[in-house]
Formats: sequence, C-alpha cells, structure tokens
Amino acid sequence: MRQQLLLADLCSLIVDCKNRTPPRAQEGEKAAGYAIGTPHVADGRINLTNAYQVNREVFETWTARATPQPEDIVLTREAPVGRVGAVEEGMKVCLGQRTMLLRPNTDRVFPRFLQYLLLGSDVQRTLHSRASGSTVAHLRVDQVRNLPIPMVPSLREQRSIAEVLGALDDKVAANERQLNTLNEYCSAWHERSIIHAIAGTPHTLAELVKRGYVTLGDGYRTKQAEHGEPGLPILRVSDVGRGAIIPSFTHFVSNSYRSAMGPKVSQRGDVILTTKGTVGRVAIIEAGQPEFVYSPQVCYFRLTNNSPVSPLYLLHWFQGKEFWRQAGRLKGQTDMADYLSLRDIRSLKITVPSPTDLAEFNRVCNPMQEQSEVLRRENRTLTTLRDTLLPELLTGKIRVKDAERIMEDAT
Repeated sequence: MRQQLLLADLCSLIVDCKNRTPPRAQEGEKAAGYAIGTPHVADGRINLTNAYQVNREVFETWTARATPQPEDIVLTREAPVGRVGAVEEGMKVCLGQRTMLLRPNTDRVFPRFLQYLLLGSDVQRTLHSRASGSTVAHLRVDQVRNLPIPMVPSLREQRSIAEVLGALDDKVAANERQLNTLNEYCSAWHERSIIHAIAGTPHTLAELVKRGYVTLGDGYRTKQAEHGEPGLPILRVSDVGRGAIIPSFTHFVSNSYRSAMGPKVSQRGDVILTTKGTVGRVAIIEAGQPEFVYSPQVCYFRLTNNSPVSPLYLLHWFQGKEFWRQAGRLKGQTDMADYLSLRDIRSLKITVPSPTDLAEFNRVCNPMQEQSEVLRRENRTLTTLRDTLLPELLTGKIRVKDAERIMEDAT
C-alpha cells in the first residue's frame, strides 16, 4: 500500500551547508577533499570536474555537521532549486553554499530510489512551487524537511525501479569516464606541442584578432522585455561543462531580436570560455547542437580556417598551465566575483605551435574529439530515455518489465 510521507520520514539525517564558501587549498597544501556547490550537482550525479580542492582544516570545519558518505544525496535549495546528486564511493566532498545533505533511512527507502524520487516531476513541481524570494528563488531548511513525498512503494519495488533507471545512469557514468580519459590524452598532446614550440615567441590573442585569425566577443546583454518564445535559448555559465555544453536553457530571447544578437549567436566550431563567477569553463560547439545566444558571462572565439591554432588546440590551451598562469593573476583583480574582461582576454599570450606540430596534434586528437562527440550524443539519448521512464515508473503507469523491454529496444 502506497502512502504519503514527508522527506524527513525517509531520511536519518538532513543537514544544511555552512552557508559560506569553503576556501580553496593554496599551492603546496595537501588536499583533503573537494568543495561542491550547485554547479557540480545535476541529473542525479555530482561532477567533480570543475570542483576545487580544500585542505584538511577547511574540510573538517565544513563537514562538522556531517561528513558526506556514499549513497548520501545532495540537494540544492537555491540558484537553482531542486538539483539532486548522489555521493559516490570514494568521493571526499564538503558542501558549498546553497546545498543540503540528505542521508536516506535504509529501513524506509532504497537510497537510489530516493534519488530518482527527488528527480521526479511530482517532487520537482512541489520544490519549485514552495521556493520563494524577491531576487533568487530559494527553499528554507524546514521546507525541505517537510517536503511531501506523494507515493512510496515497497522496498522491493523501490530496488527494482532504481536498478532499471540506474543501469542507464551507470552507462552514462562509464561514458563520462571515457570522455575524461580522452580529454586527458589530448591535453597531454597539447602540452607536448607547447614544449616543442616554447622557443618561439608567444602571441597575444589581440595579435591573432588583428591578423584576422580569430574573432572574439562576449555575449548578448538581454533586457527582460526581450525574453520570449519562440526564440533562442540563452547559454549561461551553468550550461558549460568540461569540453561540452550541458544545457538547461530556462530563458529564451525572442526571435524578434535575432538581428540585434549579431555574431553572439552560436556557430559550430566556436570555442567558448566562461569569464565571470566561475572562470575557466570551456567547450566547443559541436555539430547537431541547437542554436543559442551567449550570455554576457560567456566569451566566444571563432577561428578562421587558416588560423595558426585550431579550435581543439585552443580548447586545450584554455585548460592548460599557460592559460591558468595568466588567468590566475587577472581574474581576482576586483573585490567582487572572479572576472576576466575582454581587455584581459586580449592580453593573454598563447604559444603558437609550428604548422607541423599543429598538424600532428590535429591528426592525433581530432579523432578523439569525434569519438567524444559520439559519446556525448549517446549520453544525451540515455538521459532522455531515463527522464522519459522516470515518471512512468514512479507513478506505476508502466511496470519494471515493460521498462526493461523499452530499454532493450532503445539501446
């Protein structure tokens, strides 16, 4: 018999974060774990790709209320509300701002089922309907504790549902591990190209722009009155992952303003860099992605065919030591959030490889980039399938056996 409960009934522990940002470990300090916030939590997973490390003292201070352990769930309660991610085996994390830690009571709920229940449309609607705030929607801690949980099946059925949906997520996770390996291999080749070219004279990005090899700019500054559909989705910092776009696309600029957006509309092969708040996320716009308009916190780089650096080379340069040595000095010049201005970006010096080294880099790494695009497309398909099956299984509209057949046909 299904019953309605509160979230607190299904958890042995619900704790809020410290509501301060954990300080980053300084160079030379031994790291004890990673600090995670809302950007690192999405689609049921915690992604440490862009997380920074903290030292032992910070880690112990920020985990004084509870140390996250495997099968715990992190829930975001602000900016944005309702993201869910599970702590995986081997993760050493502490909570940044706007997050909460949930520890499932295994006598009442199968941990992975609770993760999917929180991702389900019924609970998500409730979360968002209860969020309030004059500027940024947020949830209070008591609202999370007293969150109504509409229907909870038996533990046996919970496990069956979680195993079906988990099989899709496990495949996504395996693909992401392969993506990380491919990215690391290409980054090593990029560093090799840098070492070979180190005797040459670095060029500023401004020089490459002046010679016509690169067009760069920041995003479109929209007014509220320009929002509307049909239109182009706005690409924000939170939509940029490591090497690729992870879209949420919650706001659109009406097609009536298409001419005003000009070159700030995405094109295949653009390299993009986040420049405010979270500085340094980078991606390439791949084939098959929908058009969108860049937000002001995203800078785009559009290379010509005869450019002495390729889009893939530039992407790995933004991930590499030469970029970060310069960006690290520039991004903290203001008292506000980290920021790279267009002037800062144009001043950056990039080591340009020889034509031979660039050709070798492209020969080795372009096939890996193509393989990465295939893996990301497969992950989008798998995630869409999971999101389709999730509400059907949670509401009992389809049985586990039916879901398994649908998965076999789709994969």
